[in-house]
Amino acid sequence: MRTRTLRRPQTELHIVEDGDPANPAILFLHGFPDCHDLWLPHMQALSSDYHVIGFDMRGAGQSTPPARAEGYRIPCLLEDIDAVITATRGGEGTAHLVGHDWGSIIGWSFVADPVYGRRAESWTSLSGPHLGAAAEWVRNGILKGGGDRKPALNQVLHSWYMLALNVPGLGQAVFSTVGTPVYRAALTMGGVPADHPHLARSRDEVTRLTRHTFQLYRQNALSPPPTPRPGSIRTPSQILILEEDAFATPAVYEAMTRYCQQVSCKRLAANHWAPVTHPEWIQERIRGLVASLH
Repeated sequence: MRTRTLRRPQTELHIVEDGDPANPAILFLHGFPDCHDLWLPHMQALSSDYHVIGFDMRGAGQSTPPARAEGYRIPCLLEDIDAVITATRGGEGTAHLVGHDWGSIIGWSFVADPVYGRRAESWTSLSGPHLGAAAEWVRNGILKGGGDRKPALNQVLHSWYMLALNVPGLGQAVFSTVGTPVYRAALTMGGVPADHPHLARSRDEVTRLTRHTFQLYRQNALSPPPTPRPGSIRTPSQILILEEDAFATPAVYEAMTRYCQQVSCKRLAANHWAPVTHPEWIQERIRGLVASLH
């Protein structure tokens, strides 16, 4: 893997890449509490045919945190993705995007943006809906009732932790004291096998992954980006629905289809960390979508 550091106004981003830059590019976006190494096995598997790119989101892994918590607002993170594409593919370059968890949440906002979205040749989403669209779906389901009320309430129960981390001081207290057991409990709940190396991370490693990045919840969960207009996302998209996801329900992902002009949903009986437990299945879906566009 080749590495580089991208200096941005608020952060220095650690980028890893492999494969021939003359090939189509696939950019992988990780979530919380991960870093780029979540995607390394996928990057290695796809590097013979594609220019594969990953990076540590600001404050995770080897990327530095912004000085202010507001630096975790989604618009700042969209600028990072745009800058990474420019650094690795050139000013007019594009990439196929793949996102998991917060990487997927942020990726939805990227492809929904009329300017940024032009840089995404395709979009593969796992375990993270568009934050504004999901909030609107939950709100309408609860207030208007009908067939959507039960699924909406079920999603609220699945995402209780997003609200908990907005209690003033709670996130900082948790991740500065008992962050390691909380981290391990979250991964275990999300389906990561007991013998996986991520569960053996040291306290210092876990701290680097969580101490700052929990601000993603504080800065965005209660003030999400605007909901896209139905049919406004032009990027060819696929939603990989994980039917046993401990943190999100299939219904909230199905609700995302109305915002896309070209979208397919593929279902898998898997938990939240399917990139760890079902890498081959995910790689096949990525290859299928990318190949259909070249």
